[in-house]
Amino acid sequence: MSNKNELALVSASDLSLVKDNSLNENQLQQLLKKTPAQYVKKRPAKGGGQWEYVTGGYVKKCLNLMFGWDWDFEIIEQMALHGEAIVKGKLTCRTNGRTIVKMQFGNKDIMYRKQNDEEIKRGAERIPLSIGNDFKAASTDCLKKCAAEIGIASDIYNKEDFNEVKVDVDNTMETNLLELYEAKKDSMPVDEQLNIERIIEKKETRSYKKAINFLAQLP
Repeated sequence: MSNKNELALVSASDLSLVKDNSLNENQLQQLLKKTPAQYVKKRPAKGGGQWEYVTGGYVKKCLNLMFGWDWDFEIIEQMALHGEAIVKGKLTCRTNGRTIVKMQFGNKDIMYRKQNDEEIKRGAERIPLSIGNDFKAASTDCLKKCAAEIGIASDIYNKEDFNEVKVDVDNTMETNLLELYEAKKDSMPVDEQLNIERIIEKKETRSYKKAINFLAQLP
């Protein structure tokens, strides 16, 4: 009855065991779920294919909702190197009496003014269209990477390591499973009873939904 593709489930009681967690249940719920599809954008990738990304505005909205506007982002240093605007930034978030700090690098290809034939011939130095806008875009890239270190849009920027988890704040699914099992167990074969009891006893949360659906179909 177990299915490794089922959404992992974490209960409120599970979260309460993490005594040193800086985030509350609602904040964790935001971090552990996938980014809503309407906020996922795509752009051509270097070498072909497409990159998925979220906008800086979406990341700022998530930070505001999670930390009540009690966060700030600071550029530590910036440089133009090999045709790229590069910044090092620091994201600081304050919550529940604690401070979370993440640092990352961001980059953006510098956009240059088109040269005429004479400028190309004499090897004239290329002039950026707007180096300020390039550094601004690099700063946004850096902010998004810092936020991903906390967990915001980590399904986009850390696909290999992301595993979506649902936080069942009210333990609703576990309660439903227990109630259904008590109501239906007398009409179940012994092997299925043992299977459901194992799921409940070992808190195999990935199997809760499938177990509930199975029990609901029984007479």
